Amino acid sequence: MKSDVSRHDHSPAVRKPRARIVKTNTRDETLVQERRDVLVRAAIKIFIEKGFHEATVRDIGRAADMTQGTIYNYVKSKDDILYLVCDRIIAEYQFKVKQALDESAAPATQVSAALRTVARIMYEHQDEIMLIYQNSHLLDKRSRKVILTRVEEFIAMFEGILSKASSETRLDLGNLHIAANIVTFLPTMIALRRWSLRDRTEPEEVIEALSTFMARGLGFK
Repeated sequence: MKSDVSRHDHSPAVRKPRARIVKTNTRDETLVQERRDVLVRAAIKIFIEKGFHEATVRDIGRAADMTQGTIYNYVKSKDDILYLVCDRIIAEYQFKVKQALDESAAPATQVSAALRTVARIMYEHQDEIMLIYQNSHLLDKRSRKVILTRVEEFIAMFEGILSKASSETRLDLGNLHIAANIVTFLPTMIALRRWSLRDRTEPEEVIEALSTFMARGLGFK
């Protein structure tokens, strides 16, 4: 049974900024998407290894098996690449949470599934999450606004989940916007505090403890 958490009566509206267009010299949209996919995967690897400032377009090109000339057919700068990287990472973990919700029917089950999925994604993509936290401030103002709006959409999606669960289970979750911010931000501790968690806990233990803690904090067993 499909989830209906995206219904407008449960999810608050988020005003979207105009799309950030990354210019290209190639008119074949399918080819642009394919090449940018390769470029983004390579850039994530290089940015994690070297950091954004130390990484060069040539480094990314080597990892992507592209020449600099080829790369500049699909982006215009290293800043464009950073924007595409941040956008891709956020879009992917949002998609995975929505997938988990589609597999759950009951509101309380959806909340638990969403919390567990976010915790798991944060654990599996710690390096990428750190990359965003360490480098997103380097984006130009318009790019940063688009990325922050993606995050706002994610928060709004959780606010909708909590609103529906609150209505159907009659649990008082308080200010839903604050609650949604808490449960979408708290899992980032897996990346930000990995220096403490890494040697003392197993992955499943962290995921289970964090998702259970948040569910109980909201009032779900």
